[in-house]
Amino acid sequence: MIKEKYILKTSQFAVNVEATRVDSIRKKDITKTAMRVYLENKIGVAGGLGMVDEQELTEKAMEALELEISYPVEPSSDLELNMVYHADFSSEEEFVHEIEELLAEMSRQQPDFSFSNKATLTTIEASIKNNLGLDLFHRGTFLELGFAFKFKGSGNIFDGFIGYEGLKYDRKEFMRITNEICEAYKNKIEDFKAGKYPVVFLLSNPVFLIKLYRDLHGLIFATGGSLLSGKIGQKLFNDTFTLYQTRNHIDGFFGPFFDAEGIVNKDFRYPLIENGILRSPYTDKKTAKIFNLPQTGAAAGEYDSVPDIGVSALSIKESDKTLKELLDGREAIFVLIASGGDFTPDGSFATPVQLPLLFDGERFIGRLPELNISSNLFDMFGKNFIGVGKDNLTNLGPSKAVIMEMEVSKI
Repeated sequence: MIKEKYILKTSQFAVNVEATRVDSIRKKDITKTAMRVYLENKIGVAGGLGMVDEQELTEKAMEALELEISYPVEPSSDLELNMVYHADFSSEEEFVHEIEELLAEMSRQQPDFSFSNKATLTTIEASIKNNLGLDLFHRGTFLELGFAFKFKGSGNIFDGFIGYEGLKYDRKEFMRITNEICEAYKNKIEDFKAGKYPVVFLLSNPVFLIKLYRDLHGLIFATGGSLLSGKIGQKLFNDTFTLYQTRNHIDGFFGPFFDAEGIVNKDFRYPLIENGILRSPYTDKKTAKIFNLPQTGAAAGEYDSVPDIGVSALSIKESDKTLKELLDGREAIFVLIASGGDFTPDGSFATPVQLPLLFDGERFIGRLPELNISSNLFDMFGKNFIGVGKDNLTNLGPSKAVIMEMEVSKI
């Protein structure tokens, strides 16, 4: 019998902000433990919260084998790997003090705006260990600053958003990007002609990838429900378009470097689309075996459930050019806020952009009127794909952006 222990611990310290002031502080600390047992292609799972009796959990997992839950694959084995990283704060007290100082600076430099929402320090600790030589451990602490801004006198609930997620922190740099966005917001540009424009999305904004998240799901793909079904090995997109399933914090992913089945990919990435060629949907072990697909390490699920396919984080390979070089002298439409869009089954895409900014590849110039953008999946990542800049929008950390040409019109 194979026995496996899976632990997931999440600790978060949140500073809630209202009207550019610290309003409250919230802490949470949740530990989840699961014991898994494997026997004759069956799996039994039992889990508990907080302090648990591991022997008792193991006995419950063994009893769960009687449920005859099929698991016709081998558990992961013979791999030991640890990863630990930490954000630029040594204590919670230091974090609160800095957020108070930052908000005071934001109030001084941008008196026309009010800021709200929250700033958090989150630590995710995860481990999987079994009696087959698997021993994986991850602990990462990351920072998230997410501030909605409202122009004073505006009738909106909020007018825009400034955010950052990563490991580094520098008040001066955060103020630089805050000031640039706020000043661009105040510079209202009324004159706009419909047409085809370069459109810029942050890679952390999944709106333009919704279709690929769905259609590269292994089960949907394998059962013929995907627009991409049956097209493995075919050249479908631009030569420069490579799409990864990622667990690499360089890509802005701060969860464990392994999936719920203990799979670790080279460089913590798996290429689903490589140089325009479809290589694989994302899969867990069972789906890969049943449908004869590559195993990509995309297992997820509740800690006390049988691992299944989860929605994996996706990222696009960067080019060897900056955003400025990719635009080659053109100005672009930067999508700061877009909500309400979607893809049709045939891959057509459209979304309103509630806050578009004029962007020259290095700085935000002004606020455009609300726009509608549209294209098609195969054009967005095919003939109209320009690329991902090698530079981040801020030197604080992961903030890369992608550019593609789209049809744009005024709402």
